[in-house]
Amino acid sequence: MLLEKPFENDMEILSCTFREKHYPAALRELSERPSILYYKGNIEILNQHKSVAIIGSRKISEQGRRFSYWSGKTAAEAGLNVVNGLALGCDSEALRGALENGGKCIAILPCGLDQIVPKSNERLAGEILRMGGCLLSEYKMGTRPERYRYIERDRLQSGVSQGVLVIEAGESSGTMHTVDFARSQARRLACYYSALLGKAPGNQALEMSGMTEVIKTETDLKAFMQKILQTEWYQQLTLPLE
Repeated sequence: MLLEKPFENDMEILSCTFREKHYPAALRELSERPSILYYKGNIEILNQHKSVAIIGSRKISEQGRRFSYWSGKTAAEAGLNVVNGLALGCDSEALRGALENGGKCIAILPCGLDQIVPKSNERLAGEILRMGGCLLSEYKMGTRPERYRYIERDRLQSGVSQGVLVIEAGESSGTMHTVDFARSQARRLACYYSALLGKAPGNQALEMSGMTEVIKTETDLKAFMQKILQTEWYQQLTLPLE
């Protein structure tokens, strides 16, 4: 059970540029990387462990809720960080699954870190920090969330991760923005089999594309996590000049 402590809003907000050692190595390789990141908590975990973005719709089925929690739990047990945008629904349940099983999480926000979006997830954000995770943003304090900033945030979810797992999604949902970024960034991509979820048109579209691994069983899920763990990943020994 999560302790549900209040959000520690007085924790110091720090920053790092892409020239600094603790800037996420997976993000450094991308042309669309931010020049500066703001963070609370332990940003080092992004360079210490592989990460999987577990994402999906805010409005989810009961089966989607179970799959989200189960996926977060499985990632934590495999030693992977769980990354997403702290949204309600799939994101929140995946984070809880990881945290309640000893995992570490990174939540990426579409606003300054002096606020939490959605506000109802302030306690969950506090638990991420308490468990040694990190809150991350490319926006300075005082920046308000705007629609376009959610899309910009989506590229960072896949950007800091070695793989992306879609739990349940609509065909034109925000989740699919992250999917598009994952493809352009050459990240591993998987989704749950739509037949297990009832109506999941986003999952159906991914299946039909033939470019996505389809998770039907616990064995499939664990195999996908292992592929992420085995992803070749080289951090630059010297920092880029520009």
